[in-house]
Amino acid sequence: MKFNEKQKIVLVLLVFLAVIGGLTALNYLKFRNRSELLAKIDALVAEETKANNKIKRIPELREKRANLANIIDEYTAILPKEEHTQHDAFVEIIDSYRKDTQIVIQKTEYIKGRDEVDKKGKPTAKENFIRHRYRFKLVGTVPDFLRFINKIENHTRFLKIDAISIRPLGSGEDAGGDFEGGDAEEIAKARIPFKDIEVTVSTYTYSKIGEKK
Repeated sequence: MKFNEKQKIVLVLLVFLAVIGGLTALNYLKFRNRSELLAKIDALVAEETKANNKIKRIPELREKRANLANIIDEYTAILPKEEHTQHDAFVEIIDSYRKDTQIVIQKTEYIKGRDEVDKKGKPTAKENFIRHRYRFKLVGTVPDFLRFINKIENHTRFLKIDAISIRPLGSGEDAGGDFEGGDAEEIAKARIPFKDIEVTVSTYTYSKIGEKK
């Protein structure tokens, strides 16, 4: 089949356009692949930089961890041991400070913290520092009670007085403190040296159970 000059020119143009189109498509694919490769390289470089920065911080983090460990050791040195915060042992410690007074311990109650149990009443995971609180109901004179709590706060291990309530003997928990205009019986109760006293004492223990590995 013979082509005239015009047909030859059109054919050459079509072949040229096809070659140009193919080269353009090939270059586009190469450019896209190159862009994706560069993006991956940039991501790897960023990860490497991040990792190197973390490696550089390792000595600093180790120093911080060592400092924190020293601080924890200092705190735990003044905290009671776990066995000393159990009910009988703790009561025995507190009881030893009232023996040279006229203070009488009538009742002891362990106060559970809000974070010790969940809504279903199940124990929650322990934290490193665990708080222990006890409420003591006492009878005694105010001077004796002041000596009593002074001994507690000067205990060799950390003990803290959280709350104190002093009422006339036999007045009940709901009795008010203003006796002006009150009846003779309440005034007489207020004059009695012995009082109903309630004191809450707390402390902490340290447990490694709450530490993250």
